[in-house]
Amino acid sequence: MITKCKAILKSLLTKARKKLGGFKKRLLMRRRFLLEAYYGAQSPRNGRLRKLLFFAAAQFLCLLGLYDESPAWHRDYLKWTSRPAETAPESALRKTKSYTQFAKQMLACDVISFDVFDTLVLRPFDRPSSVFFLLGQKHKCPGFQKYRVQAEKDARRAAFEKMGTYEVTLEDIYKRLRRYVLLDTEKAMALEIEIEIGLAFANPYMKNVFAQAKNLGKRLIAISDMYLPRDAILRILEKCGYSGLEDVFVSCELGENKRDGLLFDFVRASMGINLKYLHIGDNYTSDFLSPRDRDWDAEYYKNVNHAGNVYRAHDLTELVGSAYRGIVNAHLQSGADTFSQYYEYGYAYAGFFALGYCGFIHDHVKNTGVDKVLFLSRDGYLLGRVYDLLYPDENTEYVYWSRTAGIQLALGRYSNEFFLRYLKYKIPQALPLSALFKAMELPHFCDQLPAPLSSDTILTKENYEDVVAFFRANWADVLAAYRDKHAAAKTYYAEVTRNCRHVCAVDIGWAASGYNSLRYLIEDEWGLGVKVTGLVAGSKNINDKDVIEAQLLDGSIEAYMFSQRTNPQYFRAHQVKKLYSVFCEIMLSAPFPSFKGFLPDGNGGYRLSFDLPEAEGYGMMREIEQGAMDFVRDYTSAFMDYPCMMNIPGSDVYAACLHVISRPDTFRNLFGEYPVQRAVGHASPEMMTLTQLMDREFVGKEGARVK
Repeated sequence: MITKCKAILKSLLTKARKKLGGFKKRLLMRRRFLLEAYYGAQSPRNGRLRKLLFFAAAQFLCLLGLYDESPAWHRDYLKWTSRPAETAPESALRKTKSYTQFAKQMLACDVISFDVFDTLVLRPFDRPSSVFFLLGQKHKCPGFQKYRVQAEKDARRAAFEKMGTYEVTLEDIYKRLRRYVLLDTEKAMALEIEIEIGLAFANPYMKNVFAQAKNLGKRLIAISDMYLPRDAILRILEKCGYSGLEDVFVSCELGENKRDGLLFDFVRASMGINLKYLHIGDNYTSDFLSPRDRDWDAEYYKNVNHAGNVYRAHDLTELVGSAYRGIVNAHLQSGADTFSQYYEYGYAYAGFFALGYCGFIHDHVKNTGVDKVLFLSRDGYLLGRVYDLLYPDENTEYVYWSRTAGIQLALGRYSNEFFLRYLKYKIPQALPLSALFKAMELPHFCDQLPAPLSSDTILTKENYEDVVAFFRANWADVLAAYRDKHAAAKTYYAEVTRNCRHVCAVDIGWAASGYNSLRYLIEDEWGLGVKVTGLVAGSKNINDKDVIEAQLLDGSIEAYMFSQRTNPQYFRAHQVKKLYSVFCEIMLSAPFPSFKGFLPDGNGGYRLSFDLPEAEGYGMMREIEQGAMDFVRDYTSAFMDYPCMMNIPGSDVYAACLHVISRPDTFRNLFGEYPVQRAVGHASPEMMTLTQLMDREFVGKEGARVK
């Protein structure tokens, strides 16, 4: 009887263990977060109670909904928590070992082992699964990315239940993929391998570490938990310049992985049990805790995307957003270099802005038959450089134009704009009429002022209409004062538009005043026989939000990022009084003086007139420009085989810009000494810094200026 009871009890315990084991398998496979927590708790340094609490806490977070693996949840979490670096350039905040420190550590070891993906090799995406979107595009299969992700989960679950391991091959995955989409398996696997090889590029920091280990004469190996076959990984490493590896160990072919430590045991048995090993990788569990538990030295290298995404914008479309973050993270967070805040602003924001905008311009040119693209000074300087880099065979020119020139030359049509820019908008500055007339380049008009007005009179709301009436009474003299400039400008633009029937004027925005005045002069006043259309990055004027509504409606002006008709949510989000427009203009600053206007040269031609140089900021501007150009080169190099990746939505560009321009502390702390260009009619030769401008004009939530 006792023997029978023991047998029954033993049978029940066996069944209970099996059910518990099955529950654990399902629990772990359902959430990778729990899987990491489970293996993290297995360290022999943790006691049983600590292991239990560690794993239970992870499960508790999941049950409460405080952690979810879905990309949408994670993206929303980062959307509300990420923010640009505010105290220092983000590359300076990244703490990585110096090459000297690595050399000292490697001297004591015989074998140096590297993880492959996200350590030696990077992808131009912040999530590996983004590669599957490009596969779907090649296969002409909507939803392929989800199918491919699910097929891998299915394959790993089946492998775990059958063999107790999560390791699967690419062939295992594609067998499961046939449940969702029917493809030629061999061709589909070959295509995925070719795409992975084509997109991979070397981590510049690890490239130097690898070269240092090689120079020290160490035995070099690579270890990867990966479903790609070993020969594919060897091709990737060879493409990225990692030669001299003694061996490459891949989990899917060996049936062991780094996380449980068995792959490290296999490597030690293969290479030599009495050697000293150092492993370097980006996964804290697999590449740091696990090798240390196997008596290896280990160095944790923080994943560039984990390190960088806390600074990045996440309210972008899935594929372009992943590419944008992946490119920026790889460059700024690899640890290879430390950059200035100006270079980083150019790389992380201005480059993305210029690249997307230039793609939009190119589409406009193709669709409307534009003969020549005119990039208006100065905001068009960087755009022109990027456009010529991307489309070198197109007809473009960086042309001189400014709000000041447009106001003075288009008086025949836009007289009220003259009064607004030179007089009404200057009332808060309490300037004397002599200073304002000098800014108009009409100082001799002071002698004609009727009493009680005089050159020393301060312009106020009360006397504004009297000053306007004075100019109205002398309007013929005002027009005559600018006649020579008018003729010089006509000569210049007749040369610019020669042999053209349709030109496109490109500016940053915001009221398209430069475009409107130029269009009026070329099409009507000068009669050059050329059609002029305009492109702006965004449309929102501080004084009149509807100022170009009709032109947007008839298509003579198109907006890239936002207007009342395009991405209206961002039109509403763009806060002009919080200097969002100024912060955007910093991205496109040119290291040249502002253009003032055209002057006759005495021989029937023209000469160009410029404002005082802002030499204090030229170094900063060149760094922003360099960062932007580097981003454009890196992005286009990464996706040269995927033209679709150049179709960057304006909403994505503005979401990235809004991420930084909506945080004034970033600009106060890192750009406080940046010189801002003078506005139309500004009579003072003194340079204004961004901090001074923010103190004077930045309006906070309560409507008060923030000091």
